[in-house]
Amino acid sequence: MILEYKLDAGPQGMHCPYWVDNGGYYPDPDNFTMVGVSPTKREYKVPDSVTKLTKDQLTTRVLDIHRRYPMVDGTTNKTMTTQQVTDNVAAWCTAFDS
Repeated sequence: MILEYKLDAGPQGMHCPYWVDNGGYYPDPDNFTMVGVSPTKREYKVPDSVTKLTKDQLTTRVLDIHRRYPMVDGTTNKTMTTQQVTDNVAAWCTAFDS
């Protein structure tokens, strides 16, 4: 399950919510949200207020961030194309979405 979330504040500072298994991806600097995953089958509850994203919704979100803050290819140090960003999201979904 793909989730959009914000960090939680705690006594030791900011931290990823405990219900996010793997997070910190595709941060949006304008609203302080980021993306992570939680397994579909789990023994704990994800809050109802958390936004759950489909692959298409995630792609739209990341392309919007890319429009405002162009993403750079780590190999070439050049701005990624829309297709490269879309392919990156698809690969991420294959690797992480359960």
